[in-house]
Amino acid sequence: MKKSIFPALFGMAWVMNSFSQIRIMERTTPIKMSPTTTTAAPTNLVQGKDLSVSIKSFQYDPANGGSLTATYVVRNNGTEPVDVNNISLQGYIENVSTLPTMTPADYPLNGKNYYAAGGTSLATFSTLLKGGEQIERVIRCFDLSKRMYLNTASNCNYVLVLDNDNKVNEANESNNMVTQPFRGYAGQYQPTVNPNLYYLTGAFLKIKTGSDSKEMESAVNIRLIPSTIKNLNDVTNEFVKTIAKNEKPLFSNLTETLMLLLNRPSTYTLQNPATNLTSFSLNGLGLVIEYKPNLFTDAWKIDQVEVVLHFKDANDYYHPTQGVITIPFTMPANTFLDGFAKRMLVCKADGNFNPASIKIIERISAY
Repeated sequence: MKKSIFPALFGMAWVMNSFSQIRIMERTTPIKMSPTTTTAAPTNLVQGKDLSVSIKSFQYDPANGGSLTATYVVRNNGTEPVDVNNISLQGYIENVSTLPTMTPADYPLNGKNYYAAGGTSLATFSTLLKGGEQIERVIRCFDLSKRMYLNTASNCNYVLVLDNDNKVNEANESNNMVTQPFRGYAGQYQPTVNPNLYYLTGAFLKIKTGSDSKEMESAVNIRLIPSTIKNLNDVTNEFVKTIAKNEKPLFSNLTETLMLLLNRPSTYTLQNPATNLTSFSLNGLGLVIEYKPNLFTDAWKIDQVEVVLHFKDANDYYHPTQGVITIPFTMPANTFLDGFAKRMLVCKADGNFNPASIKIIERISAY
């Protein structure tokens, strides 16, 4: 009996010893963790609300009536979020030209008058701009040559004004406006256009009075005649101006600008052959200033006369290179008009709009 138990115990011990020497292999599976993103807090923010506007890029194109494109950035520089719903952004153009025009700038801003040039709202629904956040967008304006003649080498200024009606109470209002200078297109844009399609739509006369003024009681009749030779008994198609007796004086040593109005035929349309650019180029023009003094002894000394002509097409666009033409007439020394033989001053220009002649006559028949 004892002999049979021993081998069994020995076998059990061997099995247990073998099991204790078995290596247990552990299998590891790597766990993919999302990278941690750290967003730096905006710095240099001012307390409260503070919107600013800047221009990132700007382009002016004189073709097809003239247009401009500006990429702008609006940023919240304050610690408080700003709802930009219905916050306005308005564009303006400051035209440095001093020539008289039928469409003067009429939007007042900081003591000057500007042309409106594009506008938008930053949002049309509730949109929060947090501190340090910004938006970048584009504003465009078209048909500039309906109001401005930019065939110049001078700089104009494009101005963007943010929140012009002060809907946001800001800690700093000085950064709500940005100015972008841009040059006119003189010498850079010279398209070929048909002169038959452009018409004299506006005419002005600048008169510099010399040492002897035109008295209040004296009258003046002015005629801008679309030809150097014409039936002068008919003022149709002429640009005219009358200064009636007791209407206004023209003071000595000062320049006065007068707007002339077209004496239209009964069947007038803007496409009027008598006043198109081709007609003036063929026939030239004449200016007659008739003086009617209150007394024969009342003299009027004229030192300089300048005619300013505006040519536009039927769509109200300026001619790209001859949209505004100035013709200066410098008077000979001691040019006086009076109530005797010196009643009318006649200035003529040729088909290239260059001064051709200046003379003083007594009767219109001597035109």
